[in-house]
Amino acid sequence: MYNMTKRYGQCALITGASSGIGKTFARALAKEGMNIILVARREDVLNTLASQLQEEFQVETQVIAVDLIKSGASKVIMDSIQWPVDLLVNNAGYGSYGEFQTLDVNIEENMVDLNCRQVVSLTHALLPNMIKNKRGGIICLASVVSHVPSPYMATYSASKAFNRFFALSLAGEVKHHNVDVLALCPGDTVSEFRQEAHFDKKMPIPQRTSEDVVNTALSSLGKKYSVTDGIFNKLMGVFGKLYPEKRLVRFNAKTWRPRKARA
Repeated sequence: MYNMTKRYGQCALITGASSGIGKTFARALAKEGMNIILVARREDVLNTLASQLQEEFQVETQVIAVDLIKSGASKVIMDSIQWPVDLLVNNAGYGSYGEFQTLDVNIEENMVDLNCRQVVSLTHALLPNMIKNKRGGIICLASVVSHVPSPYMATYSASKAFNRFFALSLAGEVKHHNVDVLALCPGDTVSEFRQEAHFDKKMPIPQRTSEDVVNTALSSLGKKYSVTDGIFNKLMGVFGKLYPEKRLVRFNAKTWRPRKARA
C-alpha cells in the first residue's frame, strides 16, 4: 500500500511499540513486509505482539526490552539489533497534566529524557547507516500541542515542540542523502496516554484512532517534513499561528485548567 520496502528497505525499528500508536505502526509496517524490531519496557507484551506479527504477516521480528529513560539505552539497542535499520519510528514518550509546581519533578525530568534526549541519541546512532545506504526514513512523534503553548502540560508541550523542530531541521540536512524525516503531530488519540498522564479534560475535537495517525504518517513520509493528523487538529495549529500570543496563552490556560487548579 505504501511501498515501504521498495522506498526504504527491509527493517523498521519502533520505540514504544507495546501499545497505542507504536503497536499500530508495527502492524502497518509488518503488513508492508518489513521485518520489525520492537522496543519498549514490557517484554511479555512485546513477545506476544512479535508472535502475532510473525504468524499474520510472515515477517521476522526482534524484541528488545529496555527502559529508554535510562542512560545508555540507545547503546543497548545498537548492541542488540540483528539487522540494519532502514526505518526508525521514534514513538516512545509520555505526558503529564496539572499545575507544574505540583507535579513530580523526577517525572518531568524523565519525560524530557525519554521524549527528547533518547530521540536524539537513537537517531544519531542509526542515521549514519541510512546515509551510507543512500536511503532511509525517520519519523519523530511530535504533537498538535507542539504548535501552541499548552498551560498545565508545559513540559510535554515543550518536549513535543523540540521533536518537531528537531525533525524539521534534520530533514533539511539529510534530504540530499535520500533520507526522509517526518515530524508527526497527532492530536487527542485513542491510546493509553490519557490514563498515564491523568488527563481528564473532555476535548471539543473528536478523538482520532491510532490507525488514522499511522495512515497519515506513512502517506506523508517522503512528501512532507511535518504533518498534523486530522482536519480539526490542523485547524488548531493554524489558530495557534494566527492568534495573538498573549491571548492564545490566556485562552489555553482557561481551556486546559484542571478542575482542582487554583483560579
